[in-house]
Amino acid sequence: MDSVKNTFNRSLVNWLIALFIVAIVLPYIGSVRSWSTIFKVVFMYFIVNGGFALAFGYAIRRKGFRFYWIFAQFLVFGLLSNYLFSIVNESYGYYLAFLYLILTCFTFFANNDDDLDENELPVDGGYQDV
Repeated sequence: MDSVKNTFNRSLVNWLIALFIVAIVLPYIGSVRSWSTIFKVVFMYFIVNGGFALAFGYAIRRKGFRFYWIFAQFLVFGLLSNYLFSIVNESYGYYLAFLYLILTCFTFFANNDDDLDENELPVDGGYQDV
């Protein structure tokens, strides 16, 4: 049972469910409930989606997911929420999608001091005597 739990915790499924909720469901709820534009932009798009982009980029690096998952939130928010469903206003929706890509890349590439291969010695001239 613990192995199934650990597999699900390391799985990308949890992150993709959260991505679907953050990038599609929350903007849809905001448009249906007719919240003010300021509340939607500041709270939902900057704080919640931006925070998720930071956490998702960190999780991609730490859990060893494939590199192309960096583009997931950018594409889901940009293509589905903005273009296909028109949930988010197009005047700022694409800029927000690009911001999420930048934030995800920021946490993916930044501060990799805790990586496992950080303490390995480089081999410049190859292995001479093994």
